[in-house]
Amino acid sequence: MIDTIDDPDLLAGLSASKAGTASRSPPGSSAWTVLLVDDEADVRAVLRLALQDMLVEGSGLRLLEASSAREARAMLAANADVALILLDVVMESDRAGLELVRHIREQLGNRSVQIVLVTGQPGYAPQREVVSAYQINGYWLKSELSADRIHLTVCSAIRSYRLMREHEILQRDLQGKVRQLDDTLRVLRDSETNLIRAQSVAKVGSWTFELATDEIRLSAETRRIFGLAAGTVGSYEGYLARVFPDDRASLEQAWQAALASGEPFEHEHRIMLGRSLRHVRQQADLTRGADGRPLRCVGTTQDITERKQAEEELRRSNAELEQFSYAVSHDLRQPLRMISSYLQLLGISLGEQLDDEQREHFRFATDGARRLDRMLVALLEYSRVGRMGEPPTWVDTRAIVDEALLYLQPAIAEAQARVSVRGRWPRALLRADEMLRLIQNLIGNATKFRVAGRRPEIRVSSRIAAGTWFLTVADNGLGIAPAQFGRLFQVFQRLQSRASYEGSGVGLALCRKIAEHHDGRIWVESDGEGQGSRFCVSLPLAREEV
Repeated sequence: MIDTIDDPDLLAGLSASKAGTASRSPPGSSAWTVLLVDDEADVRAVLRLALQDMLVEGSGLRLLEASSAREARAMLAANADVALILLDVVMESDRAGLELVRHIREQLGNRSVQIVLVTGQPGYAPQREVVSAYQINGYWLKSELSADRIHLTVCSAIRSYRLMREHEILQRDLQGKVRQLDDTLRVLRDSETNLIRAQSVAKVGSWTFELATDEIRLSAETRRIFGLAAGTVGSYEGYLARVFPDDRASLEQAWQAALASGEPFEHEHRIMLGRSLRHVRQQADLTRGADGRPLRCVGTTQDITERKQAEEELRRSNAELEQFSYAVSHDLRQPLRMISSYLQLLGISLGEQLDDEQREHFRFATDGARRLDRMLVALLEYSRVGRMGEPPTWVDTRAIVDEALLYLQPAIAEAQARVSVRGRWPRALLRADEMLRLIQNLIGNATKFRVAGRRPEIRVSSRIAAGTWFLTVADNGLGIAPAQFGRLFQVFQRLQSRASYEGSGVGLALCRKIAEHHDGRIWVESDGEGQGSRFCVSLPLAREEV
């Protein structure tokens, strides 16, 4: 039912209004769609009368009517452009209007349409409760309806709707542009990632040198080659400081020649990364200004360390091959001659039954063959370093020492040696089988080359300094004359007689090759014969290992 309406002009026009369920806006204009939802036809008629000639921002209103919440849902499904709903609360149920509000906001997800409740029974929809609990934009009592209030509320609601719709359109356009930007950035990132990956695979980085500002901007791969942090900006003098001192003069000469002639710059040199050296090849082109002065240099850095190492390894292998040839013609021929001599003696005496002396001759021959076999085995092991065996893995270096001590337990017990292990033992990326042989050889030598009557004291220690792992095996054994240090790590170079100490003469050469294969080195320290020895190994550690 309709409560009292205070506007007499509005009531006077009601009897003259016979409009249908939708009114039309002026020809040629786009109308604002307003949905009137009330189960009382008289209320809808009053509202239609008040709104039918209204213009908001130059456009009229297209009025739709529904007599129930269910009918309103159908209207909303068929008309997506509804700007304003004037909505009764109590219709087919006491809360039909409020349930429609929830349907619009939550199920349809429509936040822009303006909803004004128009109720004649506030007891079913108290204003404070409804405004707090439901997303509505206005609240009227039917008893308070007036032409001015209707006009003011509708104009304000439609303007709010327009602003929200414009905001939604702008937001949608912005989201579309953001998506386009994201797609573009994704393509750029993919291109950059592919370039970085290609540079990493090829070990070729790029850089740009601005001569006016003395700034060198580096790619990710170039920074990796030089061990620099992201965002690092280099300079000419800063780069020269990284170049190995012996190579700086030739580098500067090549650079100045390129600046003077305008020819492309190219140079190979070594750079210092902590205690290690890397070989790089620099190539660049110069860009000159109108006056001919050099402005910018764009270049590449290629890490050629592996190539240089391969070349050095080839040279070293050739040298070792020569040394091996000498060893074969010298050390290995002696047991062969012994075998041959005694076999001849046995041949002479074949006519008679072997006596004790002949048996001794035969024993000498077999001993020589056995010794030759040990030498060949040692040489085979030496040749396998770097070519065969396990790949590098992350290992606990202390665990390798413990494993070596386990293997050497019989020899340690026989020598009654005391072995102590101390220091900080890192995890390192190593070939575990090779490192086990190195440590086993050093500790085994310490138990073997001992002074008669002196109990062996063997100290195995570890420390880390400046990104390098230092391993030391010290003993109180025979010691080494400093003049013999140079021979110690050569193949088949023995400092003690074979009669006194068994061995192939390859063990320390094997240790040297293993250390160098891990980019490290090995050396010996001793105060002389009878003063004991210290065998030291240094291996570079990657940043993650330190």
